[in-house]
Amino acid sequence: MSVEVLTTEEQDSLLATEQATIGGMLINPEVIADVFEIVGSEDFLTSAHRTIVRAVETLSAGSQPVDIVTVAEELNRAETLGDVGGAAYLAEICENTPGASNVRVYARLVADHAQRRRLLAALDEAGKSVYAAPIRPVPEIINEVQSAIGQIERARDHGIGPQQIDVALKEWLTALNEIETGAEIRRIYTGLANIDERWDGMRPGELIVIGGTRGTGKTAIVMQIAGEAAVSGKHVLVFSLEMPARQLAMRVSGALGRIPVWMAESRDPAVRGQFYEQHSAALASATAKLKGAPLEIDDQGGLHINNLMGRARRSHRRSPVDLVVVDYLQLVNGDGTNREQQIAHVSRSLKALAKELDCPVIALSQLNREGRARESDGIENDADIVLKLFREDVEGNETPNPGLCEARTTKHRRGQVGVDLLKANLAHYRLDVWAGPVTEVEQPKPKFRQFSA
Repeated sequence: MSVEVLTTEEQDSLLATEQATIGGMLINPEVIADVFEIVGSEDFLTSAHRTIVRAVETLSAGSQPVDIVTVAEELNRAETLGDVGGAAYLAEICENTPGASNVRVYARLVADHAQRRRLLAALDEAGKSVYAAPIRPVPEIINEVQSAIGQIERARDHGIGPQQIDVALKEWLTALNEIETGAEIRRIYTGLANIDERWDGMRPGELIVIGGTRGTGKTAIVMQIAGEAAVSGKHVLVFSLEMPARQLAMRVSGALGRIPVWMAESRDPAVRGQFYEQHSAALASATAKLKGAPLEIDDQGGLHINNLMGRARRSHRRSPVDLVVVDYLQLVNGDGTNREQQIAHVSRSLKALAKELDCPVIALSQLNREGRARESDGIENDADIVLKLFREDVEGNETPNPGLCEARTTKHRRGQVGVDLLKANLAHYRLDVWAGPVTEVEQPKPKFRQFSA
């Protein structure tokens, strides 16, 4: 809502509300923290009010006293006192402020007006884009609008725009204090002890790429992670562009119950009978855990990345998403003149989605036999963690260690890279930590190279 669309009465009312918010902080500095939980300096309509609030922010962040005198001195030091109307305007604000008891109400009104202005600006920009030359795809415009609206929603209680490093430092130090007092860092665990120890969990905003050739267990491990997270109460959203939801439900059940659910669909009646005789109790237990679990599966193939992000946002608005899974990256359509550019667009967008939803995103990637991602060498650039799965028995090589899976963390922005050993038990659609010894071969074959040449 720009100034032009406000009536004179509405503008006067808004300015009075902003004055009351500022005046409340000058009269009673104890409310400053409450105000800044709701509104930031960039939420104020006039340049003068934004400048005054920034002065209050500076003094407060430096643990300096805040009142009409100190704020006037800070503005004078910054050579902006005259720009805001001088000390006389600060005195006028305090004189017209009814008190500090309702300052949170005033701050919410200021924040609401700021949101309306940003929403109007986003819709106005979208309107200009619809028929602007060159004509752009409608899904692209919709994605931009949804992203802008999402930013407005996330900024509801915190203001928006650039912030001083002091603000970020305060958030970090607060988090450290919470950890010191026993609070847990938000993270999602894989359930594989050696991987979890190396990664220290998956954090909000991270893009994790899991790569491997066909049959190495990419889908098994990611659905195992998704299932364990969901039954622990985490909201998990899976985009399966290759397998139908029914197959994934079967895989998750098998992984949770450690049962060969494939036997239940065997063409051999004897095998089916054996399954129900031996595993029906475990199946009932696994499905009972999954029933009602916050696990959503979207199995529409051929999704464009803009559509995928839009669906993720809608799910997140209904209930905050804790983990997003994409199986697999190369099946998502993106923009670009060639396939490499399209995949790079998808990869960048998934990283942006992780930051926007403030949750980890796991994207599977199909590799060729040399360990390179098909159609794109740039996927690793956007990832925070890259894990490559390698199994000699899948590659057609004889091995004294059947089922041995090398889980090679080749990139980790928070920690160390290295190799962890897993046991592929794909009859149960899961991988577990390798528990036994490893028999060395005389001439081991070379393992994966990096994505990039």
